Amino acid sequence: MKKLILILFFPICCYAQSIPVAKNTFGTLSDMRAQAGTDKVQVLLNGLTAVGDNNGGTYMWNSTSTATDDGFLVVQATGVNTGRWIRLVNANTIKGTKVLSGTALQTAYVINFDNTLPSIPAMVIIQAYSANAAVPSWVSNVTTTGFTANFASVPILGTNNITISYLIIKQ
Repeated sequence: MKKLILILFFPICCYAQSIPVAKNTFGTLSDMRAQAGTDKVQVLLNGLTAVGDNNGGTYMWNSTSTATDDGFLVVQATGVNTGRWIRLVNANTIKGTKVLSGTALQTAYVINFDNTLPSIPAMVIIQAYSANAAVPSWVSNVTTTGFTANFASVPILGTNNITISYLIIKQ
């Protein structure tokens, strides 16, 4: 005698946090440049020059941005003066670049984050991006609002002549 087994599936959890989902998908950068977005709407880019080239990512339209198009982090839609596709980076890291001015006898420069972090970062890494910043350097005084970039010797004096890039890894 055969038995009929009826299995019913019930939701295990009734409450969950929603994860933002990209509203549109673009194949390549040229496809994304061809269309402006709607403020705060996310899209998925499948590749920069070819679908699957491992350079895709998630972008969000910022309708007030006039940032310079760099073809990766900031993308301007063709024919649009105000509004940019801004690449969303990993939520556990913050990347940035600071341009500083070398002043007499100064070897320590305070770098402030754009927003206060919920906890002190696990790690801050700095990299020289100008010849005047290419001296031994290290990070100190890391807080939820910023850090200090220290140079072993006084950088060359000048206005906006020291460029450093940083990577912050949150807890």
